[in-house]
Amino acid sequence: MNLKNQLELMIAKKVLLVGNFGVGKTSLIRRFVLNEFSEDYISTIGVRVSKKVVTYKNEAIKLMIWDVAGTNADEKIPKAYFLGASAAMFVFDVSREETYVTLEDNLKMVKELSGLEKITIVGNKKDLLSKEELEVVVDKVSLQIDLLTSAKEDENVEDAFMELTAQTLK
Repeated sequence: MNLKNQLELMIAKKVLLVGNFGVGKTSLIRRFVLNEFSEDYISTIGVRVSKKVVTYKNEAIKLMIWDVAGTNADEKIPKAYFLGASAAMFVFDVSREETYVTLEDNLKMVKELSGLEKITIVGNKKDLLSKEELEVVVDKVSLQIDLLTSAKEDENVEDAFMELTAQTLK
């Protein structure tokens, strides 16, 4: 079977990365897809879609990663962005309390828009805090955090996307 046929047979899954502005959604995607990191902050407008083929349990899966512009419960996000999503990751910035104090409300909104039951919760930018400071943040967050990541240090980024991939198959 040639590569073109293999790609046609491959499972494609739409996954969402959502969260407030500046939490590092685009940086996580760039690190995962291109293995790059940039300190330059460019705000995502609307949505940007990236693709990466991953292997999970001996199966090739093409992730269509939707980087949804900064989201919070006060903003209206087009429902179309959420339609057909197999999984979602909610990203917050561990160094900015305003990105996780409204986590429950924001997750509720994402669940309503996407129809997803389980959302992977990721605290990003762990490189900016000490171990003790991170523990304080984890204690403050009322929900179970799935992973703490650092796009800059490439810490737990692959794991976060593998968790997301696992969610697509449930």
